[in-house]
Amino acid sequence: MKVLRWGRSAYETDAALALEVAELTALGCVVEHHEGATLRATDAQVLVTTSKVWVDAAALERAPDVELVLTTTSGHEHLDSAAAAARGVALARSPLARRDAVVDTALAMGLSLLRGVPGLQRRAEAGVWARSSLPTRRMRLVRGLKVGVVGYGVIGRAAVAAWSALGADVAWCDPGVEGGIAWEQLRSQSDLITLHCSLTDSSQRMVDAEALAAMRPGAILLNTARGKLVDIDALAACEHLGGVGLDVFPEEPPVALAALAARENALMLPHAAGYHEGLGEAVAEEVVETIRAWIAGEGAPHPVV
Repeated sequence: MKVLRWGRSAYETDAALALEVAELTALGCVVEHHEGATLRATDAQVLVTTSKVWVDAAALERAPDVELVLTTTSGHEHLDSAAAAARGVALARSPLARRDAVVDTALAMGLSLLRGVPGLQRRAEAGVWARSSLPTRRMRLVRGLKVGVVGYGVIGRAAVAAWSALGADVAWCDPGVEGGIAWEQLRSQSDLITLHCSLTDSSQRMVDAEALAAMRPGAILLNTARGKLVDIDALAACEHLGGVGLDVFPEEPPVALAALAARENALMLPHAAGYHEGLGEAVAEEVVETIRAWIAGEGAPHPVV
């Protein structure tokens, strides 16, 4: 089987890519690498790509033998699912490599915002000992907190488990999975909402002015998923939330970064939630495992559906 690796991310070191090639070669694969915004003609059966390129009908035309397109990311909006379906091409993603880092980051932001850390830190930076202001600050505990998790996939399930382990009362919503509650119910009953869903036509700008208005006064919003899930202008105009933690934005870098970060209880990260030491090696291992399963006829572990 021939595998074409289209591009690489900044965190993918030469050593990580060499590991990927060595393990795929051991599976009997022939591995080639291609850089550039346009895919060259190829007879590969598997295409491994990053989020920096658009795998559309034109790209698939140049890869007539491709059976599987695997993105090294958890998000998959750069894969044209309609074009792939028309050609009978399977799509898959790689969520495990970043899962724990994303959940850790969401927890870190959520706990910091619950305890009012950003505002207290700003006072300290200004040389103010803010202990006397503590009775006026809403500094909450996790135990008993109503946490709403949006998305119940690989990362969302891990988030539910993590917040539950800390003693929170956790609910989740996901229109593609039975057992959750409706988005309208979750947004109105939660003290903290954390987004872990994919970007689709139906989820784009799901956190709009209406959704924000329905959230409880003092509620906290976290987004470590996709920037376009949130209407950033509506969020900037929203004044009743108790905290905001954003790792992703509709446009990156965002023009309004400084203004958003200047809020009393806000945390803004540069799309860093999924990063951790060893991410390149973790991605390589997930790519290899996915292709191993595909060769064995087991199907991709994490298909795009």
